[in-house]
Amino acid sequence: MGHGLTGGASRIAMAAALGLGIGAYALSASPASAQGYGGGCCADLEERVAELEATTASKGNKKVSLTISGWVIKAMNWWDDGDMSSFYVGDKSYDLGSRFAMTGSVTFAPGWSAGYNLTVNTMGSQFGTAGTGAASNQVNENAGTFGSISTLYSYMYIKSDDYGTFNWGQLSPASDNATVLADISGTVIESNAPFFEGASFFLRPNGGNGSYTGLAAITWASFLQCNGLLAGGAGIGADCFGAANDAIRYDSPTFGGFRFETSYGKNDITGPAFTTTPNAQFWDIALFYNNDWGNFKVSAAYSYTWQETAWASVINPTSGKTSGSSLNQIGATVMHSPSGLGVYGLYQNEQVGDLPDTNVWYVKPFWKTSLNALGMTTFYGEYAQYLDMYGSIAGAISARRSPWLAPAQATSAAPTQPTRCS
Repeated sequence: MGHGLTGGASRIAMAAALGLGIGAYALSASPASAQGYGGGCCADLEERVAELEATTASKGNKKVSLTISGWVIKAMNWWDDGDMSSFYVGDKSYDLGSRFAMTGSVTFAPGWSAGYNLTVNTMGSQFGTAGTGAASNQVNENAGTFGSISTLYSYMYIKSDDYGTFNWGQLSPASDNATVLADISGTVIESNAPFFEGASFFLRPNGGNGSYTGLAAITWASFLQCNGLLAGGAGIGADCFGAANDAIRYDSPTFGGFRFETSYGKNDITGPAFTTTPNAQFWDIALFYNNDWGNFKVSAAYSYTWQETAWASVINPTSGKTSGSSLNQIGATVMHSPSGLGVYGLYQNEQVGDLPDTNVWYVKPFWKTSLNALGMTTFYGEYAQYLDMYGSIAGAISARRSPWLAPAQATSAAPTQPTRCS
C-alpha cells in the first residue's frame, strides 16, 4: 500500500513527524588563495566558485531546491486470542512504516520544473502486516524488519504548472491506495480497509485451549485473499493492488477540485513468489476530488486497475487457463467541519477470469475534535465485510470486521494524512 502514499505515495498512530533540514556548504575564495597562479586566475576561480554556489542543493536556492521529509511510526500492540495474550512494540510496515524522502527540484523554464524523489523505508521490528512477506502471529510476533533500510520509491519527473506531471521509475501507481487515502479522518495509519494487523494470527476454535496446540491451521488472512495477487499472499483485504512498481505515471493539474492520474508498467512486487515477465503488465487510472461544500469537507476517489497474467492472476481450476484481473475501487469521506463529525466508506470489486468476484465493504464513522493542547483527537469506529476472499479454502464465504470504537491522538506538529511523495 502505498501513495506513500500528494499527486500520486503507493500510493494505506502517527506517533511523530520527522522534520529534517539540510545546510548548504559552498566554497569561498579570496585573492590570497590564488597566489602562485598567473594571469586572470582569480577571476576564473571566483567565477567557478559562483557557479558552485548557484548549484548547491539547499532550501531556497535560486536553481535547485532539496526537501527532506518523512514520518516516524512506533506502535504499541496488545492482543488476546481467548487463551493467550501478549504486548509487543513494533513498527508498521512497507508504505505505512517509518521513512524519509528526499526530493530535489530545479526550475528550468517559467512554469516548468524537473526533479527526483528518493523515499527510503527505515522500519525496525514490525508487528502485523500480512500480504507483504511478513506476518505477526501467536508463534512469532516479530514480522521482520523488511530489509530495515530499503528503497520504497526512486523516480524522476518533469512538471508543468499548466499541463501536469510526467513521472518515471520505481513509483506508486495511480491506483495504489487512491481510495484508501480518501479517508481524511486522520486515522488511516491506525486502521484502514486493507486489514493488516491481526490478519496472520491463527484461528483458535471454541475449546481450543492449550497454548499453541489449540490453534487451527488457518489464519484470518485465509479469508482475506485477493485473487489477482493470490500468489505469495501479496494481496489482502482492500489492498489488491497496493505496492510500488517500475512504471510511468501522469498526474493532471487540478480543475475545480478534480484531478486524475494514470500509469502503466510491470507488476514486479518484491517477493519469492513473484517473477517479472513480458506479460506481467498493468494499467490503471484514478480520479480524485477534494473540495468544500459550505460547512462540509468532501474527499473522494475512484480507481480502476487492469493486470495481465504471470503472478498478477491465477490459473482457473475449472478451465485451466490464466486470465487478467480487473479491480474497481471507490472511497469517499464527508465531514461536517464545525462539529468534526464525518463518515468514510470504501467499496472494492475484483474480477479474475471465471473465479467468483471478491467484494469489500468498509465504513468508518468518526468524530474529530480538539480536547487538549497536543492537537486533534479522533474517535472512530469501523465495520467491514470481505466477501469470497477465501483463496484456496474450499467452502468459505466471507470474513467480517465487527464494529468497535477507538481514539487516535495527533500532535499539532505532525501531519495526520499520509500522502504519496511526488
